Amino acid sequence: MSNQKTNRRVIRFGLESSYNAEAMPAEMAAIQPTSIEVTPLSGDDIQRSVIRPYYGNTPGLPGEKHMQVQLAVEMVSPESAGSAPPWGSLLRACGFAETLIAADGDTPAQVVYTPVSDNEASGRLYCHVDKTLHEGRGARGTVQFALNAQSVPTMTVTFMALLRPIVDAALPTVDLSAWQAPLAINSANTDLSVFGRDSTPFSQFSLDMAVQTRHRTVVDANDVAITGRAPTGSMQIDDPGVAEINFFQRALAREPGPIVFAHGTEAGKTLELNLPRVTIQAPSYADDEGDQMLTIPYTPEPVAGDDEVRIVCR
Repeated sequence: MSNQKTNRRVIRFGLESSYNAEAMPAEMAAIQPTSIEVTPLSGDDIQRSVIRPYYGNTPGLPGEKHMQVQLAVEMVSPESAGSAPPWGSLLRACGFAETLIAADGDTPAQVVYTPVSDNEASGRLYCHVDKTLHEGRGARGTVQFALNAQSVPTMTVTFMALLRPIVDAALPTVDLSAWQAPLAINSANTDLSVFGRDSTPFSQFSLDMAVQTRHRTVVDANDVAITGRAPTGSMQIDDPGVAEINFFQRALAREPGPIVFAHGTEAGKTLELNLPRVTIQAPSYADDEGDQMLTIPYTPEPVAGDDEVRIVCR
C-alpha cells in the first residue's frame, strides 16, 4: 500500500544570486498554490539505430533532462503597502523586473512589474511531493493570468529547471502567513476599462505572456534560457452595440487602444493590470443566458519597449 499522498505537497521558491548558483538563495519562501503539476523528468531521449541479424528494440539513452513544474497561485495583496507580494519572485523568474516605489506626496507606495528583454532572473525550486523532494535550479518560465468574474485573480506559472538528485526528504514546516485572503472579482471590487470605456461589464479576462523558454542542451552550456515573448489575451464583455463602440471596425482597422484592469479599493490592497497599447482581432458573439456578449482576442504591443504590460500593487 502506498504511503505517498497526493495532497501532501510543499513548494518553496527563491531567486538565485546568479544563474544556477551553488549558494542557497537569500530567501526560500513557501508558496501557497491552488494546483501543482510536476514533471520530474522532461526532455528527449537519444534513439540509437544499430543493425543486427535479428529484430527487436535497441536500448536508448537518456538525453539532457530538466524538471517542469506548473503551479497556480492567487494574486493576493502584499503584507504591507509598498512591499512585494508573495508571488512577486515567481513573476521575476518569468522575465519581469520588480520596482519598489516609496510613497511621495499624493503618490502612494507601490510595487511595479514590467517585462524585460535581458538579464532575466532565475530561481531555485524545492518541490516536495509528499516525502519525495524534487529540486530544480536555474528555473525560468512563463505566466498566464486569469481574471474572471465570480473568482479571484490567479496566475499560472510554468517553470523549467535544471535537475538535481531526486531524494527522500521529510515534509518541511512552512510559514504561509504572507498569503492573505484574496479579494473576489466582482462589481464592488473590480473595474475593467476597454479603449477608454470605463466600467465595461465582463465575465472573462485573461492574459498569456507566452514567454519563450527553452532548455538549452549545448555541451557545457546546459541552462534554461528565455528567448522572447509574444503575449496574447482574450476577454468576454457585454456587447455594447456598434452605435456605442464598433469593436468589429476597430479589429479591421487594427486601431490600438488601452486596457486597464483595476481590482481592489483599499490602499495597500489594489492590483492593476495596465496594457497601454492593444489591438483586437475578430470579435465573436457569445450568449450569457439570453444576454449577448462579445468574445474578443487581443494582442498587447510595446510602446517604447518592455512596456506592453505593467502590473502595479499599491
